[in-house]
Amino acid sequence: MANKLEQVNKALKKKFGSKKLVFGQGFESAKVVFVTDPPTPLEENENKPISGNSEKSLNKLLRLAGLDKKKVYITNVVKYTTPGRVHTSKEVKSSVPFLKEEIRTIQPIVVVTLGNIALTGIGLRQPLVNVRGKTFNFGSYELLPTHHPESITKNPGLQPELEADFLKLKNLLKTIKERPIEA
Repeated sequence: MANKLEQVNKALKKKFGSKKLVFGQGFESAKVVFVTDPPTPLEENENKPISGNSEKSLNKLLRLAGLDKKKVYITNVVKYTTPGRVHTSKEVKSSVPFLKEEIRTIQPIVVVTLGNIALTGIGLRQPLVNVRGKTFNFGSYELLPTHHPESITKNPGLQPELEADFLKLKNLLKTIKERPIEA
């Protein structure tokens, strides 16, 4: 599997070689993949898909959901930063095939999108406010959209929503585990 992810990363380098890329990190057989918005300059400097206060918030939320950070995979919808501006829809669209291949390689049972750009990139064309905390079947996995952890530093009122979504993730994983395997 690592070889397959390396192939995805090589293809990304070939397509976006002029940019400093931040690749996904974590457990390559993860049951849960977190797809977050494009990296910030700090995340680019640290070469991590999520860092700083966002990472601290995410770590607390992972504990709330009963998840070990070493057992999840975290990636960005777009693997590079565009200082001073938001990525265009064309830039997001050009990164989506790589994201989908990354998810296909890992084969998670749940994908959690963190933020609006991640939600759009995964293919759900709805405002986050309309779909946050709801689950959607995406064929091989369940999708759970929620806020980016950074959002609570700007709007602390979103903390209860994020916590509720991670508790929902915990229950979703328990429910999936308890389902009988279809013959």
